[in-house]
Amino acid sequence: MKLAIFDFDGTLLSRDTLPCLGDEWKRQNRSRFRYLNTYATIAPVVLLYKAGFITREKMKYLALSRFNRIFRHMTKKEINEFFSRAYPGLKNLFNSIVLEEMKNAQDEGYHCVLLSGAYNDLLRIVAKDLGVPTVMGFELYFSHDEKVDLKKEISFVDGKKKLDLLKESFCRKDIDWQASRAYGDSYTDVFIMNLVGEPVAVNPDPGLLAYAQNHNWRIIQEQCS
Repeated sequence: MKLAIFDFDGTLLSRDTLPCLGDEWKRQNRSRFRYLNTYATIAPVVLLYKAGFITREKMKYLALSRFNRIFRHMTKKEINEFFSRAYPGLKNLFNSIVLEEMKNAQDEGYHCVLLSGAYNDLLRIVAKDLGVPTVMGFELYFSHDEKVDLKKEISFVDGKKKLDLLKESFCRKDIDWQASRAYGDSYTDVFIMNLVGEPVAVNPDPGLLAYAQNHNWRIIQEQCS
């Protein structure tokens, strides 16, 4: 079996997921107070990152922890309804070149994987629409009454965690890693990209761009319209 592994934020989706979901929250006319309160807690984290005091991964972890508060008191069904209504808008932001790469991989017999730190329930909606059989992402916790549980510390899906999830998921499969492909936009994606024979950097950040150039990886730099 050969895999084609796709990151979501900045790769298939041309932007980061959280700002897009924030826009969708407003578009769906949901609580403006909850939106403003949530982003008021995220703003200092972004400023710390831009000032160089924390890494991108630390910023994403803290931002995700705070963004989860927007779902306070919501049930799993209600959150999935939000994701479903948000999906058409998100799909408009998909990178058309990456979509074509995915279609070609499917036609060539690759087992496609959507592997990201984005919400797993959202990724399942994406995967169902695009015909992707395997999804791995961030899982929200829910209590016995099906309402989101924000008290537990989140298990953030960073580059190393992605690698662990991938290996665990396919540990019983005979994977031809040299024939497999991986698409990513961030330097932290090198954990996955070094595992395969065909790594592809998509609109890479400076760290990944330099790494990809040094290792003669294929680079896609066109922006999604």
